Amino acid sequence: MRIAYIAAGAAGTYCGACARDTSVARGLEARGHELQFVTLYTPLKADRMPSGNCPVYYGGINVYLQQKLPFLRHTPGFLDRMFDARWLLDWVERFAIDTKPEDLGEMTVSVLRGRDGRQKKELARLIRHLRRGPKPDVVNITNSLLSAIAPEVKEALGVPIVTNLQGEDVFVERLGSPWADESRDLIRRHATAVDAFVAPSESYADAMASWLAVPRAKIRVIRPGVDVTLYRPAQARPREPFVVGYLSRITPPKGIDVLTDAFRRMESAKPGSRLEIAGEAVGSDLALWEGEERKLREAGLSERFRYAGAPDLDGKIEFLRHLSVFSVPSRYPERQAVASLEAMATGLPVVLSDHPVEREIVSLTGGGVLVAPGDAQALADALTRLRDNPAEREEMGRHAAAGIARHFSEESMVAATLALYDEIARGRAVV
Repeated sequence: MRIAYIAAGAAGTYCGACARDTSVARGLEARGHELQFVTLYTPLKADRMPSGNCPVYYGGINVYLQQKLPFLRHTPGFLDRMFDARWLLDWVERFAIDTKPEDLGEMTVSVLRGRDGRQKKELARLIRHLRRGPKPDVVNITNSLLSAIAPEVKEALGVPIVTNLQGEDVFVERLGSPWADESRDLIRRHATAVDAFVAPSESYADAMASWLAVPRAKIRVIRPGVDVTLYRPAQARPREPFVVGYLSRITPPKGIDVLTDAFRRMESAKPGSRLEIAGEAVGSDLALWEGEERKLREAGLSERFRYAGAPDLDGKIEFLRHLSVFSVPSRYPERQAVASLEAMATGLPVVLSDHPVEREIVSLTGGGVLVAPGDAQALADALTRLRDNPAEREEMGRHAAAGIARHFSEESMVAATLALYDEIARGRAVV
């Protein structure tokens, strides 16, 4: 098959959606399918990228400037290409500009207006790019916030379209009035041009059918997957010391402050454990992390915790292999939870917030414990239970690895994606 795969970058940071997108793309290529991978806004950052050029359209600089400066909506193509240059986008990302939903309402609506928005030139450039190559059998747009592309692709190419659902509802609701309502209305309007939606879990598919005002049968559940040949269970984990690990973006929504609070409570009751943190802190989150480090030092725990930076793929695997338990206690519901899936694949039990997706992961695998979101004492109690019961946590870790291999493998994710592509390419309705 020929597949055009359109994914959005995350401003130079790692993200679960980015990991899923690149895993699917690599899997499609490995099976001999012809893939045209296009990134929007910024270059994608992932542990392993698909082959090829991966050009950037709707470059973040162009989108912002065309929103703010009317004359740049009519500039020649060479200037647009200059602003989309990878070196320039990478350079801008170094400044780690915060992109909070509350500040992006007007621009989000403009992008969703498509040919009627201020970025209509970017949409036209993307459509020209897609028309230059061989006609794809399927176009996959990996986020419904990009859904303004769908009706234009349908009109220009006449091919079926798949759109992923990856937490856009939370982003849209945080835009505030009047942008949230208008954004949702536009996404619902564009949904008529989409042949099938893909959700990462049953609970999210149910919720998004209502949010999008589409039949539930139009949403296919394809769970995220990790490479279980790469993330393998450690041969043997030492029982002492008990090491709590976190690997994700260092930011309040991921609950990093809840975890450090819980660790301080654990150590206050019974010293001897360790806390290891890995991930990126950008923009205003840098100050948050510096504050959390200061609290740990003031509690006399300087020797009991370590910040491991933002490891590469090999460093990530090594980091996971010497932990006793893994926790990313997110305040908001996860949509992919890829970091937790990777940890579980190595045989780590997890302690996660009791949100729908996390609940499905723990229910399907038996490899973790759920706690109330934002409750540092409940998190401390759960971690203490696993610390004091090494046999239980080792059994839970075995269930975690087996459950990931059974329900959340990259192989099964790619196979299910291909089955969906084949189904809609043959003109069959998704049911």
